Amino acid sequence: MIIGVTTPRAPECKRGLAVNLAASVSRNSGARVCVVDGDPLTRDVSTRLPVRGAMLEDYATAAMPSVDRIGLLPTPEIAVLGSCADGLGRARLAAERATPVLRAHFDLVVWDLLAGPTGPGRIVGARLEILDWLLLAVTPEQRSVRAAAHFLEHFETARSRGAIDERLRFGIVCTGDEGCVAMSPEEVEAELGTPIVGAVPQLWGRSEPNLGFGPALAIPELDDAVDALVARLYEEPKVPTQSA
Repeated sequence: MIIGVTTPRAPECKRGLAVNLAASVSRNSGARVCVVDGDPLTRDVSTRLPVRGAMLEDYATAAMPSVDRIGLLPTPEIAVLGSCADGLGRARLAAERATPVLRAHFDLVVWDLLAGPTGPGRIVGARLEILDWLLLAVTPEQRSVRAAAHFLEHFETARSRGAIDERLRFGIVCTGDEGCVAMSPEEVEAELGTPIVGAVPQLWGRSEPNLGFGPALAIPELDDAVDALVARLYEEPKVPTQSA
């Protein structure tokens, strides 16, 4: 499965959601997992996880690197494909070429993508055909929910015009710092008029050596929330292809 993570606006904890998704699945299932920095504008994954190895943009070169050159985060073991911020066009070409390689070698690939209604498509293509799921990370507070409503309006318009493949599954995940209790998940659902698929808050400083930005972004206290989300993603049936 390939999952993209984006937000209606920055920052909305999408990096934390992407990394914890990858880490919990690896830690609890032993699956082969890769998290990809698909946001060359901020490079959160690249700069905040201490991994050295092949970069996303390397897949735009004539001699693409092997998966063995992708850096590994040892605890839990996840592969991290960073970005060197070498332009959006180059990153998009690299994403197109890297995806078949990643899909063939990993059980789960999680992309941290650009924020905003047009952000994901700027890296993985107008039809988002690379992804099985696109998750929208939304902090449960009014400004973020209003921005999410704007995102949904653009998304549904693009889908109705055929610019987004009908087979792409879309879900909303409540994120934000653990102290953000302005709205409940049920209130977020009611405001947006669509169900959420999970809630994964950010628990800053809970685990050593976690300081909010290190490898322990993959914090075990989030495993139950992530496991519930992942189970929902795998249980949700695929949208069938329309016959001609």
